[in-house]
Amino acid sequence: MNIYIYDSYVGHKKYQSKIAKIETRITDLGLNGKIIRLGVMSSIYNSIEGEVQKGAKNIIIVGNNNLFAQAINSVAKLKSLHTTVGDIPLGLIPIGKKYNSIAEYLGIDYEENACDIIAARRIKELDLGMINKYYFLTQATIPTKETIIEIDKNYSINITEPGEIIIVNLPMGIELPNEIKANAQDGTLELFIKTKKLNKLLLNKNKENKSVFSFKELQITNPKYPVIIDNSLKINTPVIIKIAKEKINLIVGKGRNF
Repeated sequence: MNIYIYDSYVGHKKYQSKIAKIETRITDLGLNGKIIRLGVMSSIYNSIEGEVQKGAKNIIIVGNNNLFAQAINSVAKLKSLHTTVGDIPLGLIPIGKKYNSIAEYLGIDYEENACDIIAARRIKELDLGMINKYYFLTQATIPTKETIIEIDKNYSINITEPGEIIIVNLPMGIELPNEIKANAQDGTLELFIKTKKLNKLLLNKNKENKSVFSFKELQITNPKYPVIIDNSLKINTPVIIKIAKEKINLIVGKGRNF
């Protein structure tokens, strides 16, 4: 059975016509299933766990990055706890272009057009990163300011220049050096650090420095800033980041960026 999990915000009246078109398209394509409308205090983990136990075949999120990231965490956690969960595909019908960068990267069109991608059921098995007890699909980010990184319990990096630290699984929205071919099917994560250093001779110009490191385990501490995963969830430090044992099956479009 197809399980459609609606984010709470899609119940707003401004989305009513879009939801109606989606539900009509789902019916036309023969993709009918059960609809779960989450409230503000609802647990997506409990919802997915209950439907998996009842024999769900596909889990489709109707919403944006935030709920999709929560669904990825829920499915991966269930796989870590129950070997009988299997490889249930996770799909996305993005509502609104704001906060739906993951859908774009996966090649998923918006709203009712996404239903055709769900119907095609093009599935890719992808790696996940793990940060403490959470999972992420694309990347984890944190400012360089006051951040200390320990790589493989071997050496530490303390960066003084302003910039950003990115732990990459899927390189969504970032340009890595040409020699680095990061993807979510190679079983590794990359540590990408980019900083800006003021040119004292040209006061209005900043020079951007980029560094990439391979690692097995990363520890990050910062007294002020959290790590943000998948452009949505905030995780306070200290954190340990590594590739997860669990993988995720996602329904993707032909226009995906990987």
